[in-house]
Amino acid sequence: MTESREVMLTPTGRASLQERVDEIAGVELPAMRPLLVEDERDERVVADFERLQAEHDRLVVLLGTSGTLDLSELGGQIGLGSRVAFTDADGDRRIVRIVDPVEAYLDDERISHSSPLASALLGHVVGDECVVEAPAGTWTARVVAIGEDI
Repeated sequence: MTESREVMLTPTGRASLQERVDEIAGVELPAMRPLLVEDERDERVVADFERLQAEHDRLVVLLGTSGTLDLSELGGQIGLGSRVAFTDADGDRRIVRIVDPVEAYLDDERISHSSPLASALLGHVVGDECVVEAPAGTWTARVVAIGEDI
C-alpha cells in the first residue's frame, strides 16, 4: 500500500501552474479545435490535442488538491519552499529553491526536494556545510544565505 501525501506548492509555483492551465484552455486547445474537424486531418494533431487536454486536466486536479506553502513560516532553517544560496564544490555561489517535484520543472532555480542537493540542504542553517551525495560524486556545499531577498 502506498502512502499518499499532500502536495505543497510555493505561491509562485501555484501561479505558474495556473498560468499554464489558462494558456492551454484559453489559447492552445481552442487553436487546435478547427484542425480536428478537417476532412484530411493529421492524426498528430489529434494526439497533440489529447496530450494537451490530459495535461490541462492533470494540472486542474493538482491545483485543486494541493496546498500552498506559507513561506513566512520557514524561519532560518532550510525546508520545503526555501530559497537557498550556497557555494558548490568549485566555490561558485548558486541559488536554488527546494520544491515538490511537481513544480521543479518550472524554472532553472527550482529543484525537487528528493534530489541529492535538496536532500543534503534540508534542515540546515546559514553557515552549515553539508555533504551532497550526487551521481557524479560526493561534494560539500556551504549554506551562505536563506530567504527571498538573496
